[in-house]
Amino acid sequence: DVYKRQGCVWLEAGINEDMQMYSASITKLPYLYYAQKKLDENKLSLNEKMKYIEAVNNFSGAYVPEGSGSISKTADNQDYSVQDLINRISKESDNVARNILNYYATNQSDNTFQQTIENIAGKKWDVEGRKASARMAGNIMEAIYEQNGVVIDALSQTNFDNQRISKNINVRVAHKIGDAYDFKHDVGVVYTDSPFVIAIFTNNSNYDTISQIADDVYGVLK
Repeated sequence: DVYKRQGCVWLEAGINEDMQMYSASITKLPYLYYAQKKLDENKLSLNEKMKYIEAVNNFSGAYVPEGSGSISKTADNQDYSVQDLINRISKESDNVARNILNYYATNQSDNTFQQTIENIAGKKWDVEGRKASARMAGNIMEAIYEQNGVVIDALSQTNFDNQRISKNINVRVAHKIGDAYDFKHDVGVVYTDSPFVIAIFTNNSNYDTISQIADDVYGVLK
């Protein structure tokens, strides 16, 4: 599934852009958006500390701690700043960092959070089943781009910049990857003279295919 957007004008609908599939770590994007929103509203600060207690890995919708990321997989009762959590989610796709930020900043994905994300994504984002479409992911990424805050900066310098959308593109790319089972995804902002958003969701494909699609789109829009 491919979806791309430039500025405020839809360039084309893409391929199967509304097909929902398991979105893997792409589902961390709504939490990054919401954290930036609360920062912009002065309801959260980058220096605010959030304690890693056992409960953050055990509420409905929490990620399993195992997976990418460097925070301990078991609760260490340490305090982590909002800035640190944003960096770890964006750069490492850290599951535990997402759980901590989710637990405190969204009150475990409360109704206010879910309605806010639905309004932006265009459809209900299943925070437990983690299903979404390329269009929904692109909508969230565009909203993060428009916020132009610390989240988009963190997404511009990740541990995954040598693969997928950003692999061969020689301009700034802010992106979020997602992997699980046979699903491999990437959604990002490509900073051409007129920046555009591209979301690529795949099943039974590979990173090189994602890179080739991104390269083809960039070749047209750069």
